Amino acid sequence: MFYCTSCKRIVKDGGVCEFCSNADLRELKLDAPVNVLGTKLKGRVLKITDDKVRLLIRDDANNKFIKEYSYRDLKKVL
Repeated sequence: MFYCTSCKRIVKDGGVCEFCSNADLRELKLDAPVNVLGTKLKGRVLKITDDKVRLLIRDDANNKFIKEYSYRDLKKVL
């Protein structure tokens, strides 16, 4: 998995960003901070599979949850 340096969206292939057509992509590494689009959830990448990314999410009470999202629902946090 890769992320676009322009729009910060996560893409599956390392060619061109499918959202903004930018060619400057970087590899998404484990333990990278990401944001779930449409929510206020932020988490860290725990495991990357074919189309899914497993995240380690902490809530306000510092409880840890593991949730799985599609790569299209995520955005890289600086």
